[in-house]
Amino acid sequence: MSQSLGRGLSILIELGDRPHNLDELAAKLGVHKTTVLRLLRTLEAERFVRRDEHHRFHLAGRLSALAETLDRRDVRDVAAPHLDRLREATGRTAHLVTGPPALLGELDRAGASGHYAAAPVRDASGRVVAAVTAPDPGDGTDLSDLAATARAISADCGHPDRPA
Repeated sequence: MSQSLGRGLSILIELGDRPHNLDELAAKLGVHKTTVLRLLRTLEAERFVRRDEHHRFHLAGRLSALAETLDRRDVRDVAAPHLDRLREATGRTAHLVTGPPALLGELDRAGASGHYAAAPVRDASGRVVAAVTAPDPGDGTDLSDLAATARAISADCGHPDRPA
């Protein structure tokens, strides 16, 4: 990674925690203020950061627009190769069920419990948008591959931090 790109990303990460002024960012990055100011001006021109009246820098709207593109990825397309691997590894059918955030509770209320096992898939914002389901034979069969598959799909949907 180029040094400038790395520093620019470090600025965004720091601003994700809280707003900073130029001196604070220069100290955090360990570089001269003119270097940080040059990067901030570029990020500001592209609307990734904004400066307030107290000369503190904040994350700006362009980042939100980029994050929204993660939500527009079709979870079914992301899930397909993961489901194929799960089917090959277990020899069992596996499906992706999409729906509202309360999806898993709705599956339980619909009376499907005992006939399936499910693990949540989360989008970039952490909402449950789907569930990986597979028939549950009820014989205590290890279904850990199911949860691992849901976590992998969640990571590919842009939400790697929370376990499914």
